Amino acid sequence: MVKSVLAISEGGPDAAMAFRLAARVAADFGGVIDGVHFPHGRPDDVNIAAQAMPFLRDHDRSRLNGRLRNTEGAWREHAAVIAGATLRTGWDTTLDTLVEMGRSADLLVLGRPGTDPENAAPATIHAAIHDCARPVMVAPPDPRARRLSSVVIAWNGSAQAARAVEYALPFLARADKVTILIAGATPESVSTPLLVRHLGRHGIAATVDAIDPGAVSGRARGRALLGYTSDKNADLLVMGAYGRGQLSGFLGLGGATGKVISSCPVPVLIAH
Repeated sequence: MVKSVLAISEGGPDAAMAFRLAARVAADFGGVIDGVHFPHGRPDDVNIAAQAMPFLRDHDRSRLNGRLRNTEGAWREHAAVIAGATLRTGWDTTLDTLVEMGRSADLLVLGRPGTDPENAAPATIHAAIHDCARPVMVAPPDPRARRLSSVVIAWNGSAQAARAVEYALPFLARADKVTILIAGATPESVSTPLLVRHLGRHGIAATVDAIDPGAVSGRARGRALLGYTSDKNADLLVMGAYGRGQLSGFLGLGGATGKVISSCPVPVLIAH
């Protein structure tokens, strides 16, 4: 079950995305949200440029305080109503703090990367995916109000995909429709019958579908997955996150994964 949800905000457009979806998940499972604001610095920090030009320091202080107020406003609007909800807004919050909190949560929820003009590739989502060892759910800008009743699993038989499926079991058990999608392979070659059997033992009846995007780039495979998810009117996409640190492109992820989480119109549950 999903009883402890960590919703991470950096004070930009991501705040409303993360808190809105986290509240929805917590309400569905009778869970609690712990919100945290990652500040990118402290209002009283002084760098060399600010010492030479004090107005830069004042501008930076105003910017940081504005992002904090945005987080607090989004929290009050979307998440504070959940019983037991907590919000941490201390200026001493670091990425190490987020990782510590994340490793003791059932699910981490963050807003879609790339939507914040001040922060195109958030360090928080990179840390969540690569360091927390927990499932991460990325919220789109305009999530649907309906429950997550139709779920697509992007399956290739990998360790990452298997981990994502295991983390997604509470959502799969509540879904009305679960589709296992195979891309560029046969179901047998990636052990899909075994996955169907495994899900069936959990009372989850899954169907299998396949697409062949051809010999294309990772980003093109991501586009094919996005197209399928949209065409099938899915409410949640489950997939493994691939890549090896900063060497693999956007957020340290492979092309397909980066494309999907930065563009998917529905929530994406991922595991590395």
